[in-house]
Amino acid sequence: LAIEADANDAPEDPPEPKPAAFRWWCEKGLVENIAKVSAEFRLWRQLDPVRFCVMGPPGSCTALLGRAMADRYNLPHIVFDKLVEEQRGMETPVGQALREKFAEIEAAFANPKSQGPWLLPASLGIQVVEEALSTRPCEYRGWVLSGFPQSLEEATELFLEDGPAPPVDPAEAEAKAKDPKAAKGKKDEPVVEKVPRPTFRPDAVGIVVAPEEACLARMQAGGKPEEQWMPSFKKKLERWQKDFPEGLQAITELFHKCEIDPLVAEEPAPPPMEQPGGENPPPTAGAEAAPGAGGAEETGAKGAPPLVPEYVAEAAAQLCAKVEVSRPVNNFLAPPEVPQTQAAEVALEEGPSKEEIEQLRRQEEEQRRKREAEERLEQVKKDELARLEKHSEPLRQYLTSFVVPTITSGLVEVCRAQPDDPVGYLAEYLSVYSQLSRRRSSLSHQPATVPPAGSPPQ
Repeated sequence: LAIEADANDAPEDPPEPKPAAFRWWCEKGLVENIAKVSAEFRLWRQLDPVRFCVMGPPGSCTALLGRAMADRYNLPHIVFDKLVEEQRGMETPVGQALREKFAEIEAAFANPKSQGPWLLPASLGIQVVEEALSTRPCEYRGWVLSGFPQSLEEATELFLEDGPAPPVDPAEAEAKAKDPKAAKGKKDEPVVEKVPRPTFRPDAVGIVVAPEEACLARMQAGGKPEEQWMPSFKKKLERWQKDFPEGLQAITELFHKCEIDPLVAEEPAPPPMEQPGGENPPPTAGAEAAPGAGGAEETGAKGAPPLVPEYVAEAAAQLCAKVEVSRPVNNFLAPPEVPQTQAAEVALEEGPSKEEIEQLRRQEEEQRRKREAEERLEQVKKDELARLEKHSEPLRQYLTSFVVPTITSGLVEVCRAQPDDPVGYLAEYLSVYSQLSRRRSSLSHQPATVPPAGSPPQ
């Protein structure tokens, strides 16, 4: 009984807390929901990635145009030829596939009777590019892809995908179920339409149209022996000219499916390679480096930025304006002013040239002469003013003594009388004043007469 009493007197267990009436946004914690938090962060701050694609024939200024936009928005710049070289040296499945394919290509070029392959297959090139565009910086910030795609097949596979299958007609489906043999004989299967790939759809596309002579000159300026790049260059150029003939109608229609109007940047024809004197002219801007020559197009001598042709700068500005008109481009990473800093450092290291020193000396000499001429002119002005003051002193004294008092009194009299003809009144006043002045002057010069003694006073 005592035990039962103690059990009855023991306090009851507290009731379990009821679950909250609302759901937490991240019930499983921050780590489990980091993707959701990141998406919300980018949504509310409008941090949408911006993507650019720059295409062109081999040897064109695609990398220069891509670098201009990458520097503006601080985006990863992917140059296809550099990317292939980097992946080729890596111990990855893609690197192994690239090494094997390049070995086949080199063997084909070495054998005059070979039928190829001459170029990388589109599937392997797209695999390399897709891996690079799937990295986190490219996924969240965007990218600039230069030098790819190089064919219509690559552009189609990279930017388009099969859309949803068209709806099946119930009558045809029923007939096919009843007679499968008759359905198999029909060849007019519905065509699946291509739609844009949202993951790799660019916001703006630039197509560089360059003359063959300019591309060849730029490749020759890259510094590599011709036997290393000339065969591949010819094959790539033939493929480009075949897939994208003059007018670029095929590639334009492809990007219209992505709702993109590509911008065409035409490079002017280069000057002739040889002059009558036998000396080659200096290379034009943008011809100092060759795309595909190890990325040498992105840096000039001693790390200085390359010369950007005018048409490339205009195309970059137009492409950026197209994107900024449709939506704001936000990025927490401010674009660095690397080109200007590098140019200043290179100029400081090299020092001024002889022409610059001579130009500075001429400018200083011209400024000195101008200063001396201004000082001489100022001194002449001071001397002339002092001389004028000295020669005008007697005239001022004469006017102050004989003319100004009379005219002042005449003007006072005109103001007091206010006649109908003030000018005539002043003239008459001055005439009368002149007569009185002459009379006073004559009386003052006559000798005084003494009256005789005893005469009455007059």
